[in-house]
Amino acid sequence: MVKKTFVIGLLVFLACSYGFAENKDILESNNVTAKDIIGQVSQIMALDNIVSEQVMTICRKDATIRQYRLKIMTSGKDKAFAEVLEPKQFAGRQFLRLGDAVWAYFPDRISIESKADRRVKMTIRVSGRETFMGGDFTDYDVLRFNLLEDYLPEIVEDLPDQYVLKLKGKDLNHTYATLRLWVRKGDFQPIRMEFYTISDELIKSVFYQDYRNFGEGLIRPGMLEVKSAILPTSKTFLEIIYLKRGVKNPSYRFQRPSLGR
Repeated sequence: MVKKTFVIGLLVFLACSYGFAENKDILESNNVTAKDIIGQVSQIMALDNIVSEQVMTICRKDATIRQYRLKIMTSGKDKAFAEVLEPKQFAGRQFLRLGDAVWAYFPDRISIESKADRRVKMTIRVSGRETFMGGDFTDYDVLRFNLLEDYLPEIVEDLPDQYVLKLKGKDLNHTYATLRLWVRKGDFQPIRMEFYTISDELIKSVFYQDYRNFGEGLIRPGMLEVKSAILPTSKTFLEIIYLKRGVKNPSYRFQRPSLGR
């Protein structure tokens, strides 16, 4: 139960490292391709080399509300670290992604060595597809989310003020088989994203809101609202309190033996 409750993917969004770099050639061109659009969105929502603090609010189907303050750090495209800062009873829980593997550390769970009879840290490998902290994100949403490398995009609608794209997963290893993405024209900011199963059933929708300037040219959504299609009364909100890009985070943070430190 504890494993299923506390295992997850912050950013979808969680983090951005490069920010929005306006490409005038693309903006002025009448021949914008799906790859151009996803390239711009990926610059806004990139996960590389960032440090961020975020607040995740989970509204459950039983009307209870839980809130967690998180710290997110990444190194390159394949290493990510997340730690729960608040509330106190969950503080110190940590998650580490190394490539496609996700590890979790729970300070309140211990094992007893039979001979030494002493406490040892509990570090377990978890599935990137499991829910994070019992919310509507998965571990991969928070720790791994790469539109440019994982999906093949196609423009399905060219509306007056936005593009609608369909993104198909390059293989079956990705959490979601298909995505549908609404992108604002002019600045390529994401508006909404829908997540589908291999049988084309809607899993959840993410609404991007409250576009903020995080400094150094980084403008991106500061609030994400996730609505579950499976549990209509369930919602998860993710607010980015602080985000800095181009950070060289400590290398030890991305080593499994360092979990719990």
